Amino acid sequence: MRASERHASLPLGHGSQFRQDPELTEAIDQLYADEQLERVVDNSENLLPNRILELSEVRELVKNEISLNGDDLNLVLSEVQKQRFYFKSIIVDVQADQSVQEIQCRRKPLIKKIEGILDEVNKMAERGETPKLELRNQRLWSNCVYDFDRVTLKSFAEAKKTSICYSDSNDRTRFSTIVFVLTKVHELLTKRLTVTRRELFYQNVARFRKQSTLDTAVRDVCCLLESPPWHLGVVATAKGLVAGPLVMVARNGAVVDCMNSGGVLIPQDVSGIQSLRSTARYVLVVEKDAIFQKLLDEGALMRLGPVIIITGKGYPDVCTRQLVARLTRELRLPALALVDADPHGLEIYLTYKYGSLAQSHLSHDLSCGKLRLLGARHADAVTLAPAAARLPLTARDRRKIQSLMRRPYLDAPACAPLRAELRAMLASGVKAELEAVAPTASELCDAYIPAKLRQLRVKT
Repeated sequence: MRASERHASLPLGHGSQFRQDPELTEAIDQLYADEQLERVVDNSENLLPNRILELSEVRELVKNEISLNGDDLNLVLSEVQKQRFYFKSIIVDVQADQSVQEIQCRRKPLIKKIEGILDEVNKMAERGETPKLELRNQRLWSNCVYDFDRVTLKSFAEAKKTSICYSDSNDRTRFSTIVFVLTKVHELLTKRLTVTRRELFYQNVARFRKQSTLDTAVRDVCCLLESPPWHLGVVATAKGLVAGPLVMVARNGAVVDCMNSGGVLIPQDVSGIQSLRSTARYVLVVEKDAIFQKLLDEGALMRLGPVIIITGKGYPDVCTRQLVARLTRELRLPALALVDADPHGLEIYLTYKYGSLAQSHLSHDLSCGKLRLLGARHADAVTLAPAAARLPLTARDRRKIQSLMRRPYLDAPACAPLRAELRAMLASGVKAELEAVAPTASELCDAYIPAKLRQLRVKT
């Protein structure tokens, strides 16, 4: 069904009707169609997809198998439509059962692995040796590979290692914290409990003193166990928001409808979302909460829709990145990023798209290789933002650009436009926030974003 058919006439107020511009509707439909075509090409070997047939497909099958008059055919299709919802509920229940089994199968090997690591530490101490742990170094870009449109940490055999020795005064605190987190994770897995990082910190403030100390230890433990934190019972505290035609069904049956005027908080346990249902045509990832709220206040869900809008409120947390990745992968939706035309905006875009160095061991679950930069581009800052609204690059901005350009994955041919973007910004010496490019919510929603969506159609 086309976007124009779904949103040809949506009520905005008493006596008023909204009609989306036909060109914008065509651009959104084209964006969605291109993504579906690309997915078909990528999955051309999967000739029998495991899914429920759409009514149009059922209609063709019915026509080919039996001969019915129009009234009878409509009755059959009406019954099929009722049954589709019934079968969907069955599938969700089956998936829930399978998910529980997967969790149980995954828990035992992790518990055994933790016990093996702690046992080896004890044996070292008994033998009079210095207890130590060996980890892949996650502070080196050279320890990562650019693979499948994301940045991935090299395998243990290939990566450069770092040893954390208890005898070293510089490593002692880190070593003790890792061992403590290992014992805590063992307890969580054994008792089948879940805790947020923030809760774990406040339960042991005297030990950690700083949240960053715990975060580093959790990352190290994940690297040791080669498992994401949510599989260990440790989930992040969510800060991101999502709004749009999206329904999230949790493993415990709880349902979250995201058609909320101010958006809804992204769940802390995104892996616990059993199913995602949406009629959206694309996902719009917004850098800042202020822009997110402006878009919602201006009616962007209808004016630019059908669309799911997400914000990580600045540098994105794990939960936001994980949800964006799941939406594009499971719902097969194209994703676009809307960030400031400055070094930090581009870094945030790169984090969503390729992943971060610190979380490179989780890139499979957190990166969104399909994400495209909608705006604001440097050319937009130069041509659309008034001279008075442009800002000069600071020394810190220049260092940030140079640091981004040194990332190995930007040497890939596919990243050439991004390198050109960074070079142009560095050469001009100016940057601009999105608010300078489109000063009002109306300009952003009715002019700037629609124009950028049409440009994507032309480029395609």
